[in-house]
Amino acid sequence: MLKAGIVGFLPDDRNKTEETWRLLEQYAKIGYSAMDMDLNYAVPGGNLREKYQRLRSIGIKPVMSGASPEVFDDPVSKIEALHIQEIGDVCMYSSSMIASFRRGYGNNAEYDEVMRDFEFMNRAIEFFEKEGIHFCYHNHYQEFTTYYRGISGFDLMLLNVDSRLKFNLDTGWVMVAGLDPVQLMKRLEGRIANVHLKDFYDLEAPKHILNSDPSTKVGFTSLGSGYLPVDEILAEMERQGLSYACVEQDVLRNLNRVETLTASYLRMKESGYVN
Repeated sequence: MLKAGIVGFLPDDRNKTEETWRLLEQYAKIGYSAMDMDLNYAVPGGNLREKYQRLRSIGIKPVMSGASPEVFDDPVSKIEALHIQEIGDVCMYSSSMIASFRRGYGNNAEYDEVMRDFEFMNRAIEFFEKEGIHFCYHNHYQEFTTYYRGISGFDLMLLNVDSRLKFNLDTGWVMVAGLDPVQLMKRLEGRIANVHLKDFYDLEAPKHILNSDPSTKVGFTSLGSGYLPVDEILAEMERQGLSYACVEQDVLRNLNRVETLTASYLRMKESGYVN
C-alpha cells in the first residue's frame, strides 16, 4: 500500500514558521505522512535536530532534499543535514533545460548549457553515492520536447549521465509533454526514487509559463479534476514497489491548500492504492 506525501503547500512566506507547522499538522491529520522537501527549506532557521523530532512527532517524514551545484560550496554540512533527517535521496529540481520558464516559450537551453548540467550531475552522483545517498533528477516538460542534435533532452541525459542517476518523476509534466506517464514509468523501472502526482485541466497553457509573470501560471488543479491518469499511475507505483505518492500543485486553483490536499488525498485513497 502506498503512502501519501506532499510537495510544497507551504506559506508564501516560509519565514512564517509557526504557520508552516500548523499546516503540516493539518496535512498529517488528512493522511499525509511524507514530504518531498527537507526541513532547512520548509522551515528555515532553528535547530535541525529539534525540527526533525517535531516533524516526526506530527507523523511526517522528509524523503528528499534539494541538491543544486551550490551543494559543493559546503558539502560537509549538506551530508550532516541529510543524516540528521534520515534522508537517503537528494534531487536536482531544475536544470538549464527548463530555461524557457525564465526566457520565454521556445527559448530553450543550448547544447553546451545542458552538457554542463550533466557534468555536475555526474560529479554529484559520485559524491553522494559514496555517502550512501542517491542523486535524482526532477523533470518538467521541456526535457521531452526539446531536441539536441536529434535527441530529446531526456534521452541525451540518459546517454551522458551515470546510470546510477535516479528519477523524482513528475508524472504531470510528463503528460503535458505529450507522453504516457505510465509507459515512461515502465521504461524507468528500477530507477525511480519518488513520484510526483500533479494534475492539469489545461495541457497547453503550462508550457507558456514565465516565472516573472504570475498571470501565466495557470492550468494546475487538484488530483482527479484534470487529465492525469491517477489510478493507472498509482497501480504502476505499487507494482514497482514504490513508497510515496507525493501530491504537488504549483498554483492553487479554486481551493485553498488544505482543501486541495484533502481532495487529492481522498482521490488517491478512493483508488484503493493509497493508505
